Amino acid sequence: MGDLARVNTNVAALKGFQTLTDINKRLVKSQEAISTGKTVNRASDSPSDYYISRTLDRDINSLKRKNDNIERGINFLQTNDSRLAQVANILIEMSDMANQANSIAVTSAEKQAIQQDLDQLKLEIENILQSGVSQKLYTGFTLGGLKDVKLTGNLTSNSLTTLTLNGTNLNVTGSQTTLDSTIKNIDNALSVVLGDEERLGSFIRRLEVESDVNEVEGLNQKASLSSIQDADLAEQQLELTKLSILQQTSIAMLAQANSAPQSVMQLF
Repeated sequence: MGDLARVNTNVAALKGFQTLTDINKRLVKSQEAISTGKTVNRASDSPSDYYISRTLDRDINSLKRKNDNIERGINFLQTNDSRLAQVANILIEMSDMANQANSIAVTSAEKQAIQQDLDQLKLEIENILQSGVSQKLYTGFTLGGLKDVKLTGNLTSNSLTTLTLNGTNLNVTGSQTTLDSTIKNIDNALSVVLGDEERLGSFIRRLEVESDVNEVEGLNQKASLSSIQDADLAEQQLELTKLSILQQTSIAMLAQANSAPQSVMQLF
């Protein structure tokens, strides 16, 4: 009768129990893979894959943080650029006024009115530069190479009395030489502001390109992470079905192995 006659140690039942235990472990693992969508949920599942997946997680999060910082930098630069654009619009209007005053058909009273408008527009530029545009641009992360945006000295100087780069006053009511100098000074100031806008635009574009590069790199890293840890749910469902059937048959065989030694009783 072999093993069936050894009642004290039911080898067949122990083997059946061992098989059932193994199937149950595999069944739990398959269920976990389906519920989490991942085949690697802990280091013991696959030490090397777990290590790689965690480092990829870190790199993906790092790229996301970089892009968040870049977006903040772009918003910062765009805010300054929009205010410089307001200044440029005012300077263009001032240039038009100064050129309007440069006509023999314009009376002294009309020049005085133009001068008042120019003074008010100059004050508005001062308000924009002093309250809105940052003297020092963002110096964090990838923007460390930016320099100060300057019109005359610092953008946050106490008073932009001239709107010029050489200190000549803004005046359309004096001599023709003074008027010509005023027109030139306004145009010079406009050139400086437009140059700053162009520089800001190039920085913004550079950051946008870097953001795009990070997006592509992040997508590639997510694809790599997916190939390592993501579960094939169709395959896992088939495995789960197979293991469920094996579990049922193992339980039946274990029950049969447990009852087999009872046949020895017929000898007594």
